[in-house]
Amino acid sequence: MIFPKKDVVIRWQGNPILAPKDMPAACCAVYNSGCVKTPQGEYIMASRFESTSKRQYTWISRGRDGVHFAPDPAPMEYVCAPEEQAEFDRAIKAPPPALGTWWDPRINPLEGRYYITYAAVSPHGCRIGIAQTEDFRTARHVSFPLHIQNRNAVLFPERIAGEYWMLHRPQNQQGGGSIWIASSPDLKYWGNCRPIADAQHFWESKKIGPAAPPIRTTQGWLEVYHGVFGHSNGVNYACGAMLLDLEQPWRVVARAKAPILFVEEMYEMVGQVPNVVFPGAVVPEPDGAVKLYYGAADYVQCLATGKLDDLIAACFER
Repeated sequence: MIFPKKDVVIRWQGNPILAPKDMPAACCAVYNSGCVKTPQGEYIMASRFESTSKRQYTWISRGRDGVHFAPDPAPMEYVCAPEEQAEFDRAIKAPPPALGTWWDPRINPLEGRYYITYAAVSPHGCRIGIAQTEDFRTARHVSFPLHIQNRNAVLFPERIAGEYWMLHRPQNQQGGGSIWIASSPDLKYWGNCRPIADAQHFWESKKIGPAAPPIRTTQGWLEVYHGVFGHSNGVNYACGAMLLDLEQPWRVVARAKAPILFVEEMYEMVGQVPNVVFPGAVVPEPDGAVKLYYGAADYVQCLATGKLDDLIAACFER
């Protein structure tokens, strides 16, 4: 047996970097964040904020070093065109003027704009939502692509062969799921939907789903994903990595056999849902370093750091 190299990424010694005590409003948890670094050097984090009444919001925090973040005074507001309001309200189970239920936001840079992909929960089931923002205070509805019982969507940062592409995770009848891909000419109408990666290894045997928006590398699109192992006392989450072909993103080029991050610390074991590390963003730096942002135990937001080359190398380990 060949064991993987230890510490592909290293936890930030000051974890968690964001906790309920840091927020300007009372909450049960703040976690599963997307994050991006703007061309101006500002880090912007979009977190799943769970109020004491158990409503879910998207809360933005901002920082200059990628480690220390200051939350905005209020959550981000999702809006839509008047003619979309009825569908919008049904999709998020929120009669006007209440805000809706937003799970696990990801920030997707695309063609000079930022798109938020999130899970919208309603009595009909969970579906993907896409919104576009310019200031991270208001996000305007773009579409609810595909069907219900679907989540964990991320967008590729550029068009491929003239199409927009999205990774997502439909849920199967057994409660598991695989990573699928879909394409669109306009971000509204989606098709060409197909599975591209199933659970292959014991540590991810229950389900896998896309986590961070793909990053272009010379070896392919780097996709960090989450995998779930089921056991007698619940589940155990970990982070994996794979490379997708640059021109045919439905084709897996290489894939790590072992997780690049797995539950080790007490703040990952104890929380609202124990034994969870849930990645939502990988931010590359000019010097080849990366910052991997992940939620811990469905309670707090954490950070790990590493090198882009090491993540790529992990995909080729045998």
